[in-house]
Amino acid sequence: MSIQKIKQIRKGVWEIENKPVPIRIYGTEKIVNAMEEDVINQARNVSQLPGIVKASLVMPDGHKGYGFPIGGVAAFDMEKGIVSPGGVGYDINCLSGDTNILCEHGYYVKIKDFEENRRGKSLISYDLSKGYSEVTSIKKFIKFKPKNSVYKIITKSGEEITATEDHPFWTPKGMLEVKNLKIGEKLGMEHFKGVPYEEPGAQEILNENKIKENLIILEKTFRGNTIQQVMAQLKKIKILPLKYNSPQLPYLLKIIGFMLIGGCLYFENKKGNGIVVFYGEREDLEEMRKDILKLGFTPEFEKELIMKVVSNSFAALLFSLGVHMGRNVEGGYEIPSWILKSKLWQKRLFLASLFGAEMSFPRVTGNNFSPPYLFVSRSKKFEKNGKIFMLQITDLLSEFGIKTQKPGGGESSMQFKIMVSDDIKNLSNFYETINFEYNRSKRNESNAIVQYLKIKDKVVREREEKAKIAKELYKNGKSPSEIYSMLVSEYVCKGFLEQSLYRRRKGNPRVPKNFEGYEKYGKEIMDGKKGYVWDEIAKIEKVNFNDFVYDFTVEHKDHNFIANKFIVSNCGVRLLTTPLTEQDIKPRLKILTDELYQNIPSGVGKGGILKLGIDKIDEVGRLGAKWAIENGYGIKQDLNFTEEDGCIDDVDTGKVSQRAKMRGRDQLGTLGSGNHFLEIQRVEEIYNEDIAKKFGLFKGQITVMVHCGSRGYGHQICDDYIKILLSATKKYGINLPDWELVCAPLNSKEGNDYIKAMHCGVNYAFCNREMITHWIRETFENLKFNIDLKLVYDVCHNIAKFEKHKVDGEERLLCVHRKGATRAFAAGRSEIPESYRNVGQPVIVPGSMGTSSYVLVGTEKAMEETFGSVCHGAGRVMSRAGGIRTWRGEDIMKEMERKGQVIKSASLKVLAEEHPGVYKDIDEVVKSVELAGLSKLVAKVVPLGIIKG
Repeated sequence: MSIQKIKQIRKGVWEIENKPVPIRIYGTEKIVNAMEEDVINQARNVSQLPGIVKASLVMPDGHKGYGFPIGGVAAFDMEKGIVSPGGVGYDINCLSGDTNILCEHGYYVKIKDFEENRRGKSLISYDLSKGYSEVTSIKKFIKFKPKNSVYKIITKSGEEITATEDHPFWTPKGMLEVKNLKIGEKLGMEHFKGVPYEEPGAQEILNENKIKENLIILEKTFRGNTIQQVMAQLKKIKILPLKYNSPQLPYLLKIIGFMLIGGCLYFENKKGNGIVVFYGEREDLEEMRKDILKLGFTPEFEKELIMKVVSNSFAALLFSLGVHMGRNVEGGYEIPSWILKSKLWQKRLFLASLFGAEMSFPRVTGNNFSPPYLFVSRSKKFEKNGKIFMLQITDLLSEFGIKTQKPGGGESSMQFKIMVSDDIKNLSNFYETINFEYNRSKRNESNAIVQYLKIKDKVVREREEKAKIAKELYKNGKSPSEIYSMLVSEYVCKGFLEQSLYRRRKGNPRVPKNFEGYEKYGKEIMDGKKGYVWDEIAKIEKVNFNDFVYDFTVEHKDHNFIANKFIVSNCGVRLLTTPLTEQDIKPRLKILTDELYQNIPSGVGKGGILKLGIDKIDEVGRLGAKWAIENGYGIKQDLNFTEEDGCIDDVDTGKVSQRAKMRGRDQLGTLGSGNHFLEIQRVEEIYNEDIAKKFGLFKGQITVMVHCGSRGYGHQICDDYIKILLSATKKYGINLPDWELVCAPLNSKEGNDYIKAMHCGVNYAFCNREMITHWIRETFENLKFNIDLKLVYDVCHNIAKFEKHKVDGEERLLCVHRKGATRAFAAGRSEIPESYRNVGQPVIVPGSMGTSSYVLVGTEKAMEETFGSVCHGAGRVMSRAGGIRTWRGEDIMKEMERKGQVIKSASLKVLAEEHPGVYKDIDEVVKSVELAGLSKLVAKVVPLGIIKG
């Protein structure tokens, strides 16, 4: 950013004029010059939020986040202000632009294309508890360039998807982020993909004149002014003129397709009422009922398997669109010509409903399926029409690339049969692209059949390919034994290869005897009667990705949609002191680091030593660090040196979702990954002897620093409330400059619910760090270091809290948001531990991996200007993916070992992601807050042993 755009207030303090409040940046000239323009824009957006007080603040470690900049601070008035998850911290997860999204009417659209045109499009979502698909509308469309890693997932059936590391996928364990997935993990799949979307034209299909012509044909059936009433009703529901792009047409196509075989239209002789009857299973008729209601007509159930619409208007409309009157067998009907002219996705709706009403489901014999067929009867009078109708069906299927075959018998002159060819790819294509409407049981089963056929096809292709390779190797002089050792696999045995070498095989190879039959396999992958099936991850890998990624926020309560067939929807730091020096631990530094690494779980999605029930997780949300101490995982004195005494009030665990609790139940006492760490450190410099003595620090001393947060529990709370507060933003008429700033008034129910849930996350983080501290102490004790490890202080980094501060000389209660910022209260504040109250609150500022960290103390200047806040760390300048592209984990490990540092990490990629080069210079960041007078330097610590997740 050009420094010329802003005004320097004093050394280390800069300001940009802005309304309603200015933007204030803290940093040296070097820091401010290098700050991204996006950071300033985000700070400007924050300044537009209702009830903001004094200024929108950016600390020297500021960098682009979601909503608020990371390193952003803002305070809000209690009456006019808001609370926003974007000011506390959350992540957005996204998909690559070429991901196909399944929409309501059985077509798919690439997610990137929704940017230009999403009007009128609804998505398919799953009710995850009931297991069936539903329609959901789009709330928000999201597009941005990812800063975190991007992965490609490939399943056993060959399906692929590319997503950011934090995108959640549906698994038997609930929604899991990509970074927590592994080979063999099961993922929920919907194998119906549909057909590509094409924009329909505005050509008329039916207008008032055509309706009137048809009504005249039916005039004998009607009484009195029935024709006028019909026309008035059709005008009222705004269905005329009916065009190819009319929103009602998709529902009519489905209803007409079903009616031709699974329904009946007639007019009563005496009353003249138009009656439309549908026959089917109750759950399928219920789905149709919803569609008919959307058209403006009211169906009623006559019996369990019969639904009826008594309406002259509805009957006349269907008759005018080509539905015959009377019994199907008596009908001389063909497919209406206007349907044959429609787009492919519209033809699919017609066919899928027709097949839902009548098509047989294949019989299974072992691993083979009989061809599904459509059977239609006609009376002798309409034999010719029956033949034409079936030829039309065959021609339509060919447009989808689906082959049909003539039956081997059983077709008479008045009975007609079409069979879908049963070769693997053809049958799979039929179920993937056309499938069934208004028939849930067939649709669910076809989902499993597609997956089975795809795996079967892979096995057949593997055998075919290896048979060719075997012949080629033999021809080039390889011995049979060498060939067998190279090519034998689960589904390619020695006998098969022998046959390939010495005998001539007729046709393509079949699946082997050990290939599982469908009946057993289908039961394994189907979750009862639920619509989705479980596929397994065969491969998951990080990919280079330098493009935009995309996502939706949807209205559905389970917040999911179908992408490439996949069902996809607080932090802090503490410092401990020891009486030891480097000489005391140097001989055992490696073993100490190794033991800490073994005893304190770390890494992406890593579970902890404890496995707690939901009731215990609720206790953690209420009690914070007190829960750990009451259960033997800490000491009472630690509470005196923890922000909020280790337990923030104003919580309600009932406001935390079950999913958040499930994610948190086995992660308590774990570090996590990314920039979270545990370090064994040495105090290298003391800058203020008196305050250092108060904090229990001396030069050469060994300290331990822990940086971690509320793990998946807190992350899920934020994710849940993003969706809730998005609705609240609209409800309360809050105009946002950026949707990522979703919020709710502080005095609203939604705002209050979020605060209570977020505070549960804060308490979880306090408890998490206390339990880690317990295992640190245990580890030192087990290695015969007979010492006391004392807690200097534990402070939050991402939080929204109610605090009293002076504004224009008047003390006011404010809601202070610190996102990637640290509280830094000056001497005298009652919130500070009594033993520090006459000097000020310790401020712990960790550096990047392998670099220095600092201990500071809060000042009055911070109280006056920043609501008692300073920086929280070095501040990222490069994405994790950028770190991986630039550095290799192995090289970083060697470099740190050359410096005498011992490092343990859950993966080498984390070392590349967290290379010091992806962060700002911590020395320059700390210099900035001291220069601005927001804090004073107390001590500098350097790492000796490092543990990364």
